[in-house]
Amino acid sequence: MVSTINSLTSLTKMNIIRLLDTPKTPDEIALSLNITRQGVDKQLKELQSYGIVEKKWFIGYNRPRVEFSITYLGEKFYRELDEFEEKFRNNGKSWLTEKLKNLDVDLMNGKVSAEKYREQKAEVELTLKWFMVQS
Repeated sequence: MVSTINSLTSLTKMNIIRLLDTPKTPDEIALSLNITRQGVDKQLKELQSYGIVEKKWFIGYNRPRVEFSITYLGEKFYRELDEFEEKFRNNGKSWLTEKLKNLDVDLMNGKVSAEKYREQKAEVELTLKWFMVQS
């Protein structure tokens, strides 16, 4: 599961998904992201295998044209992933706040020295810095 989520949330795939707010050709995607067409094809093929994007062919006066768009399943996956991340971050912020509050209480009760307090606080903030970043 984790490897699948890692794959589906790679920087390149996330950039492709952001571009697919409207259907795009692989060439348009490659040009927008400044990557090779072959690289785009590889990413789209994988996204398609998970049902995240779909391919549509258009036959017109010129040669056939293919466009990709995000599917309902793809929209749902990324929306729920965003919701999960937000919940996780909020839980982590609460946990961080509690850890820092307990550290403050330990300082006030004389359980830790001011120097030890500063060291422990810096360590907690460094270790859990992702939760301190505004999203």
